[in-house]
Amino acid sequence: MLPNTANAAFNTGTNLSGVPDATLSCGPGSGGWRQAPANSAVKAFDLTAGRYLNLHQCVYFSAGQHYTAILPNTPNVNFNTGTNVSDTPDTRLNCGPGAGGWTLLPANSAVRPFDLAANRFLNLHQCVWTSAGMYYMGLLPNTPNVNFNTGTNVSNAADTALSCHPGGGGWSLDGLDSAFRPLGS
Repeated sequence: MLPNTANAAFNTGTNLSGVPDATLSCGPGSGGWRQAPANSAVKAFDLTAGRYLNLHQCVYFSAGQHYTAILPNTPNVNFNTGTNVSDTPDTRLNCGPGAGGWTLLPANSAVRPFDLAANRFLNLHQCVWTSAGMYYMGLLPNTPNVNFNTGTNVSNAADTALSCHPGGGGWSLDGLDSAFRPLGS
């Protein structure tokens, strides 16, 4: 999700700009991992179109693997989310049904409205945990499974350090794939 992890092969083009991105920007992947075009997308959110950035984090599970979806516009519509900009804060999670044996994992899924009008920075924290060759990425601070929450927030100050909960059940933080990025001015 972020452009500035230590593992540059998995970085993205996520940014804040006066010009909307129209082309997807993904690192090449490594270690046998490659981009899945059906689950990848670019979405330019017009932050002047509403007061709230409503981020929906939908986490799916299959055969020991986790898949975290944030965007509403991937070609694989079964995994799209309700992430949007609106004058109304979203209070209900909106996740696609999943498919192909992947089911929604409610304990790691959540919706969080971020009030952009009252704050200068959206501080995104991407936390990646690993266990026995499996990976799980989280972006939100308010899932029911609090051991895997992040420090993502809105503030009048840019965050200066990554904030990730410790994980649990044999999962530990993967520092190479975790990062934070303040967006704003």
